[in-house]
Amino acid sequence: MDQPLHDVRTNVRHTPNSRRAFAFVIVGIIHAGLIYALAVGLATGVIQKGVEEIKVAVEHPKIEKAPPPPPPDLAKPPPPVVPPPEIVIQQPAPVTQPTIVTKPIEHPVLSSSPVGIGRPHYCSPQKYYTDSAVRLKEQGTTTLSFTVTAAGDVENATVAKSSGFPDLDQAAIQCASGWRYKAAISNGQSVAVSNYQANIQWTLPR
Repeated sequence: MDQPLHDVRTNVRHTPNSRRAFAFVIVGIIHAGLIYALAVGLATGVIQKGVEEIKVAVEHPKIEKAPPPPPPDLAKPPPPVVPPPEIVIQQPAPVTQPTIVTKPIEHPVLSSSPVGIGRPHYCSPQKYYTDSAVRLKEQGTTTLSFTVTAAGDVENATVAKSSGFPDLDQAAIQCASGWRYKAAISNGQSVAVSNYQANIQWTLPR
């Protein structure tokens, strides 16, 4: 005779402690998942940022090359070369000094030279010696140069050689200015003679 089947069930009772432990396990699994997801996301962002920075640092600015110059137009002739204008500086004309042609002075051929006439050609010491010349005992010879005119007068008397004393030289000019001459003759006519000279001897009056 068959034995009747009995439904054997184990009546397991869950205690409050086991339920609490199960809840803790579930919560831990959830937290672990969240932490893992967060860590994976941050790491991915950091890696991507590092790659971007490296890309930015490595990339160089692109240098745009200038387009090549167009080829020369061989059909068009080059512009004509104009030479610079020739600058001519005009030099001033040389200043030429006028040529002065001097003719020698033609002295007339004298038939006779001037001859003293009238009072003697003598300068009296008593008349022409000054008091200072007498006191200083001035003596000497004055040579005069003058012109004897065609009328026989004395003009332009100058001292050709001094006696060494101005008072005596001036007295000689004053004395000779009153002399008279017979004029020189050339070709039968009276003519003037320049640079005629005469000596006047000065001696202290006694």
